[in-house]
Amino acid sequence: MSQKCPLSKTCTCHNIVRCETGEAGRFFLWFPVSHTLTKVTSYLKNFGIKYELMHQRPGLSLNCKAGQAQEIARNLSQLLAPRELRETQVLFIQGAIQPQLQDFSDIASLQRFIKFSQSEWLVEMLAKERFTTHFQPIVSIQDTSQIYGYESLLRGMDEEGNLVPPESIFELASEAGLLPQLDRVARLNTIEEFSHHQVSGCIFINFAPTALYDPVYCLRSTVEAIDRAGIHHQRVVFEVVESDNPQDLAHLKAVLQYYRDSGFLVALDDLGSGYSSLNLLHQLRPDFIKLDMQLIRDVHQDLYKASITEKLLEITQKLNIQTVAEGIECIEELNWLRERGATFGQGYLIAKPNAVPVTTTPHFDALTLSVASTFHQQIEQRVQHQTEFERIVAAVTQRIRQSLELDEILQTTADEVRQLFEVDRVVIYQFNHDWSGLVAVESLAQGCMSILGFHVMDTCFQSTGAIYYQQGNTRATEDIENAGLSPCHVQLLRSLEIRANLVVPILQQKRLWGLLIAHQCSSTRLWQQSEINLFNQLASQAAIAIQQSELYHQLQQANQELQRLASSDGLTQVANRRCFDDTFNAQWQRLAREQNSLSLILCDVDYFKLYNDTHGHLAGDDALRNVAKTISRTVKHPADLVARYGGEEFAVILPNTDAEEAIAIAQEIQTNISALQLPHPSSEVSEFITLSLGVATIIPHNQSSPETLIAAADQGLYQAKAQGRNCVVKIDC
Repeated sequence: MSQKCPLSKTCTCHNIVRCETGEAGRFFLWFPVSHTLTKVTSYLKNFGIKYELMHQRPGLSLNCKAGQAQEIARNLSQLLAPRELRETQVLFIQGAIQPQLQDFSDIASLQRFIKFSQSEWLVEMLAKERFTTHFQPIVSIQDTSQIYGYESLLRGMDEEGNLVPPESIFELASEAGLLPQLDRVARLNTIEEFSHHQVSGCIFINFAPTALYDPVYCLRSTVEAIDRAGIHHQRVVFEVVESDNPQDLAHLKAVLQYYRDSGFLVALDDLGSGYSSLNLLHQLRPDFIKLDMQLIRDVHQDLYKASITEKLLEITQKLNIQTVAEGIECIEELNWLRERGATFGQGYLIAKPNAVPVTTTPHFDALTLSVASTFHQQIEQRVQHQTEFERIVAAVTQRIRQSLELDEILQTTADEVRQLFEVDRVVIYQFNHDWSGLVAVESLAQGCMSILGFHVMDTCFQSTGAIYYQQGNTRATEDIENAGLSPCHVQLLRSLEIRANLVVPILQQKRLWGLLIAHQCSSTRLWQQSEINLFNQLASQAAIAIQQSELYHQLQQANQELQRLASSDGLTQVANRRCFDDTFNAQWQRLAREQNSLSLILCDVDYFKLYNDTHGHLAGDDALRNVAKTISRTVKHPADLVARYGGEEFAVILPNTDAEEAIAIAQEIQTNISALQLPHPSSEVSEFITLSLGVATIIPHNQSSPETLIAAADQGLYQAKAQGRNCVVKIDC
């Protein structure tokens, strides 16, 4: 009997099964709806792949050559929607046999099948247990030389013994259903290596709650390994990876209860980074909580982080829960945490993770912290007592930032710099993506030649000047004739009437946006270092203003997109009911003032429930999108609005349109929908999808209300359905 690929059996902690999807065999697929089956069979027909349909439910099976099942699965991942990938079930059996009863436990989602078939390297790593553990010390906040314990951090190794980033390992393990095996290997490897190094203190071990099915069975080997190593249970702290979003709180409580009954301690990891942190704190009541490093980073100078972390520390102190602050990288963070009563800390300031646990850590005493605090105060004092140089920068910066319009920012920068430095010409040169560019802005002294719009295409710039200026370097030329420039470069500068120049980069993070350049046209000029420093400062401020301008316009575009999304129907992308109501009321008021016609068309897809029942909701969604697109193409004027009125019902607002024109548009919509020829075998009026339409027209006035027109169009739609559907009925208001 041929072997099969038991995907589900890899979900037990102790079994690491190699998937044989690369072999020849029988591939079975069961689909959530008939619409998915239709898409898959179309794909198979296009590539001439033979298959057999199933009759009990939407599904098929096919014989696959070696590696063909994987190839088909990968191609389907490009064809199907994410939900279809999750809800399509597959089974692969090596050989040419029919599935037996016991095989159905190996059925998995198509998404997991694809990920598992890509996980050979991880299965190999698990099978050969190519893992090691690094240890990062956890120390007392009050005395950082006192090591309380170590956090274990799993690292994978490739065939050459190189470390593999843990992020890629855990991500693939989770998606491919290999997390239970990885979690078990991590626990056992940690215990073995921690015992080998024979260090004192506690060991903090991460675990994923979703990787454990039965705590007693799954954790038996872990407890046995701890006992064999002679590690006292009170020295072991199991950390719940809280950002895993545990879906089954009862299961998580059962796991933690097993740990506690065995004498272990429990920590809630990464508090502040995942899901339901405070709720889990109440439900689980851990011995420790670990404050996520993103909260700790710059906590001493970030008001929001400080407020949140301070409140968390206050809560844990009242509940007698010990805290571990992760990711401490500077002495100011350590000082802040010490002053607010954190219990323990870990981070690069104290020690990095290491394969061999460190046994000594630095001691940061109160004097060191006092010196650091004093130094910080000195910095603040220097900021408060700005030099004349800094005040100039601040004044010019204020004028530069008075606008968020890019053209105004650039022009103001050029004008302010020219007046401040008393030079003949200041230009801002902006680069294109191919390192060509042009003079985007200039400020000129009287009698100086303009070079605005001057374009330069220097094919060598990317390999020469670009690198120089991207590194933040400045170029000050006192006299172009004696600067050692190439003859062609000197000739270019002469043609632009330049005798001396000062060039500084305008940087957007690491991107060279452009250059701020001062030209002395009438004479040479010796640039003072203070001038160069000031020029650099102003270029930096201009860069910030440019970035703010670009972000402002991006925000405007984002707001416009949000407004569009808020007013559009998510399925059909036409206006939604809210947008219809707002537009209809606004047009009513406008046309009441102008005393002009307002027409409304309400249309409904005939027998759409039967269409959904026959083809499924996914196919129904496709049909509604086609109908909405066709109606939108039919209306002509910019002020006209097509909206999804509800379910399979659409509305068309036609301002400044009389009854005759409205009927013509309704009939054109009906004709265009018929031309789509969308099959609808369950319809009682046509073999294709059709619409029933109600039309009404009114000249709005103060004695009537918008509901009058809506009611009339709705009555027309009702009569169209009563008359046999697939027709247009006009109602006089």
